[in-house]
Amino acid sequence: MNILDDLRICLIFFTRLPLRWRGELPRERITQAFRAAPFSGLVIGFIAWAGYAAGSFIGLDPYAAGFLAVGAHLLATGAFHEDGWADTFDGLGGGTDRASKLEIMRDSRIGTYGACALVVALVLKALLIAEISAYLDTLVALMAAAVLAKTAVVVVMRATPPAAEDGQSAAAGRPAAGDVAFALGAGALLTLVLAAVSGPIKALVVAPAAVLAAAAAAAAVATTARRQLGGQTGDVLGACAVAAELAALAAFAALL
Repeated sequence: MNILDDLRICLIFFTRLPLRWRGELPRERITQAFRAAPFSGLVIGFIAWAGYAAGSFIGLDPYAAGFLAVGAHLLATGAFHEDGWADTFDGLGGGTDRASKLEIMRDSRIGTYGACALVVALVLKALLIAEISAYLDTLVALMAAAVLAKTAVVVVMRATPPAAEDGQSAAAGRPAAGDVAFALGAGALLTLVLAAVSGPIKALVVAPAAVLAAAAAAAAVATTARRQLGGQTGDVLGACAVAAELAALAAFAALL
């Protein structure tokens, strides 16, 4: 498989960018292409940074510019992972047993738990971006955080079984071990290279911290889902991505 084709498929799946694929694109082929998911994070992170840069250029303070970065990210992705984040909190918070939790997560309407979790995530993300502030460091952090978010999706999809046999995640199958290893290596290497742009010495501290923080956050969500739901769903994968991205941004904000 061509890595550029895989990247194109990932951008079609993860974003609202005007890209098309000639012919049929079955869900299994999308799963196979997920080895290139970390590279799609570079594009998504850059778009978010463009929103931040535009706000800074017209004289907005870092906090307002941070919210523009969040808005640019949501426009580019169609709030794809954020929808899963909200649904996951609705299900885990509102359900009384496994069946009711999964049923709530299938409901397209947002509930109190999901709404609160979504507000917290979006506001926290904007504030973390504002804390980083500097143009170059913000670019590095947003791209690296998006890379790690997509890496988390691939790893959790492989490491955690589907919670329901009739769900979209189950229909998609699980990425091959080799593809997951490639994505994991690419995610870590891209994070290291990006962090090095802010300074070689910083990269030795910031990159490992961001990787570990993202891994811990995604693992916490996946472990909770496995305990309460029996595995992962598409919504859970989205929640893992959001958790990993926030954790990585927190590491960059604290250490850059």
